[in-house]
Amino acid sequence: MKNSFLAIPMTVAILLTGCSIPLDEEPRELSMNLPDALLPAASTTTQAPTPNETVKIFLAKANEDGEMKLEPVNREISSDGSINVILAQVLAGPTLAEQETQLVSPFAEGSEVIGVIHEEALLEIHLDSLDGFPQDDSKSNRLAFAMLVCTASELIAGAEISYVRIMVRQNDSLEAINAPVTDGDPPEEGAPVLCSNYASFMEENYFS
Repeated sequence: MKNSFLAIPMTVAILLTGCSIPLDEEPRELSMNLPDALLPAASTTTQAPTPNETVKIFLAKANEDGEMKLEPVNREISSDGSINVILAQVLAGPTLAEQETQLVSPFAEGSEVIGVIHEEALLEIHLDSLDGFPQDDSKSNRLAFAMLVCTASELIAGAEISYVRIMVRQNDSLEAINAPVTDGDPPEEGAPVLCSNYASFMEENYFS
């Protein structure tokens, strides 16, 4: 009977050896050998969504006399404080909901704001092209410039802007253009313009 008890540990040792179960001296990371389906879920981090802010831009709307006037509207944008993001909303034109309220825009696809420079009271607006502007010397063309210039100087909160110069990319450089105006003397070659140069598109007494 005594010999039979001694045989049990011997049998266990033989079985362990036969099954080739490794006996490590140090603990191992077992998950490195587990199939993907059995691995613990990886930890994830969720970034808070970027908050939005309400800004104003100018679109256009016909008054009772059928004359096009600039109309301020609210837009929701990402709260990054970029002037070019606000101006890009002008080029995008009215939304479907805004169109239902008779708001319009002379812009077509083809122009993009690629940068701005704000120094003291002057803002330079850099465009990749003028393809989105009406291509004729018309009132619609001047309305497009009025929307862009007056949004920049009148509606961008926290930026003291009086003058706006439009720069367009030509090959590998930027060139100032002569923005067409409706009021006051035409600007000199490449000179900035004011919102008051588009007073015909503003409601009466706006600049009084």
